[in-house]
Amino acid sequence: MAGYTNSNGESIGPLEYGRQQYQQKNYSKALEAFTEAVDQTGSSLQLTALDHRAATLEKLGNLKSALKDSKQMIDLKPELAKGYLRCAKVLQLKGEKALALKIYERGLTKVKIGTDNDRTTLQSMYNKLRIAQNPGKSLDPLQFLPLELVQMVLQYLTIRDHVICLAVSKLWKKLLESLHGLWTTFDTTYTFGSISQNSLKVYLRRSNYTLEQAVIHSKAQFDAKKMAYLTKTCKRLTYLEMNGSGYIGESLISALPFAQNLATIVVSERNEVTLSAVLSALTICQNTLVEATFLRVKGRMRFTDKLPELKLLEKLQLKPLLFQNVNPIIDLSQIVTAAPNLRYLSLNDWHFVRFDSTTVSTDMALNLSQCQLLEHVDLMRSHMPIMPWLPSTIKTLLIGRNSERSFGESMLAVARERQKIHGGELFNFPLLEEFDCEGISISAALVKQITHLSNKAGNLKSLFIGNRWVADEDYPASNTVKNLSLQYMGHLSEASIIKIVDLYPNLEKLDVSNTKITGVAVKHFVEMGIKWLIAIECTQISTDAIEFARGKGVDVQFKFPSRARPNAAFRDSFMRAI
Repeated sequence: MAGYTNSNGESIGPLEYGRQQYQQKNYSKALEAFTEAVDQTGSSLQLTALDHRAATLEKLGNLKSALKDSKQMIDLKPELAKGYLRCAKVLQLKGEKALALKIYERGLTKVKIGTDNDRTTLQSMYNKLRIAQNPGKSLDPLQFLPLELVQMVLQYLTIRDHVICLAVSKLWKKLLESLHGLWTTFDTTYTFGSISQNSLKVYLRRSNYTLEQAVIHSKAQFDAKKMAYLTKTCKRLTYLEMNGSGYIGESLISALPFAQNLATIVVSERNEVTLSAVLSALTICQNTLVEATFLRVKGRMRFTDKLPELKLLEKLQLKPLLFQNVNPIIDLSQIVTAAPNLRYLSLNDWHFVRFDSTTVSTDMALNLSQCQLLEHVDLMRSHMPIMPWLPSTIKTLLIGRNSERSFGESMLAVARERQKIHGGELFNFPLLEEFDCEGISISAALVKQITHLSNKAGNLKSLFIGNRWVADEDYPASNTVKNLSLQYMGHLSEASIIKIVDLYPNLEKLDVSNTKITGVAVKHFVEMGIKWLIAIECTQISTDAIEFARGKGVDVQFKFPSRARPNAAFRDSFMRAI
């Protein structure tokens, strides 16, 4: 073995010496050094030594030997792009471009995406040679677009689209199958018909059984066998959604025991599920479930029904099937006890009760304050005579359209009782961002008390206070409210409506549907800088006023009144306002 030194007299290896001689165009000396490096270098550097020697042989015109070295590189590391790049280059120098194209194709199938940075160069060289060989043929977008952009496009395609893409060419098939992220979601929303057991197996095999999300539409006709196969084989499944239309029951419940890591389950508003099935699902997945949504629940809670411990549950959304033969009853106290770490609770349209050992109570204040992380409470259209105690962490409070006429009085009574026990503010909601009390009998003064702390802290953003037949106007002024609803406040005059709206100078969205406002108010709102205006069934507004607002860039939702109003007088009132 010869000893090599650099220009400073320092001892160096044959590989480094060969590089120096190559740069100085002493190709003969470089060849000797690279040959020695190939003979003595371990497998980690042998690929580099072979590549350097092949490049030197190219310069010396010995293409046969260079080709031999490039083939040895492929045999040594078939999973890396370097050997294919060198081999195809030598073949092109020999004039064998068709064979070089095949070498590039072979390399693209062998080198996996994301494992070798040289794969991008390999793809680029293949594209250039293919264009040169077939300039008149159509171009393959997957070969010319950057890989990252290809992945982004493919993510928007449906399952059916992916199957079609697999059949385009071998190259497309290899590319799609190598993109692991495409197969971790199984969404049957846009399928045209039933998915067979064999098709399901093929899809899951492509994902290497690492499916994370599944959206099952009723059109896919998933029976208990298919559901069980899905949950048994895909141990990483964390999200399961059932949508479409029809009844959800045994096919779901029988498959859930195999879903050992299921964190989210969603059953859409068109899929009917019994309350007993909901309780079964919660019980089966109690140790993993973080979010649970059931939007068409049939039945009512019974004395014997018990919720399991759901310590991980952060979101619960239950909505009953409307127009049932029986009132949809649920024990809210059980939910609070079972899921103390809830952050999001939505229970629209339910009749709230509290089960004791032998009796049902509807007049007891329910305590939600033990849910110390609770931020979103949606009890819209509920049948709840007494307002529950709420924690100070609340950010969204939706209690509108409650059927009990005394709800406002009970709300104040509960707050006073809580104040006696704990002291402090009457309503302790400093983080409140959205409050909806539309359609319930609470005074403007009470709205002001509820939102006082959040308004003071600058957190209040949305206020829905319409559809309330109260005469007072002592509403809370706020510089932070962006969204205000005064719909169905037909008992108030236009001047009163304007006076209330003026309390919110930074307002962006306003709903004044079914009120007595005219073009004067519309002009005033436009000058305030409101960007969205909802004015449905406002019988005193002419189309001129609407067009004026739209001409100023305001997004207006307007529906012609059901009865035509004679003598539309926007122009006169508008001129008077000027």
